[in-house]
Amino acid sequence: MFRNAAVALVVGCMLSGCGEHPSAPADASGAAAVVTDTASGLSWLRCAVGQRWQAGHCTGEARTSGLMEAQAEVERLNAERHEGIDRWRLPTIVELAALRRCDQGFVTESFTLSLMADQAPVTVPRWCAGETTIPTIDSARFPDTPSIKFWSGSGNEAQQTFYAVDFASAWIGLNEAADSLHAVRPVADTKR
Repeated sequence: MFRNAAVALVVGCMLSGCGEHPSAPADASGAAAVVTDTASGLSWLRCAVGQRWQAGHCTGEARTSGLMEAQAEVERLNAERHEGIDRWRLPTIVELAALRRCDQGFVTESFTLSLMADQAPVTVPRWCAGETTIPTIDSARFPDTPSIKFWSGSGNEAQQTFYAVDFASAWIGLNEAADSLHAVRPVADTKR
């Protein structure tokens, strides 16, 4: 019981920032196609797969795909060392949900998400409290983000349920079928 409460507290702090502001981008000028969170060491593509970083903006359309195609796309980025990085992956649901921004914070209700058999469940806030700016993501760090669902690499394979985040509402998509079409925002672990 205590362990679950501690996990919920840690995850809640990761998602809401525990009153802190998100880490500033490594390149505050916005000139880079990759933004690094200095606290977590995670590097994110600023644009969704299918979009292109150009003059401080993401141009073009985000490509949507099923989960298997999304994973293959990440492998392709690694093979070509996209942006000089070969450790791209789909973000966990906790990492992806941590990108959500809500003008009035989150509702007090939360989801407890079951993951793989060897992983403890995680608890995350459900959605934004009140009206909020759309898309529900930091537009300075992730400009031109489409207001659609993005795949996470988390889910429960045994139950064939996978998780996504909808940046139109900050909603966590539960029970997503692997053939659902969602966008991809790869992340890489750059802190060693």
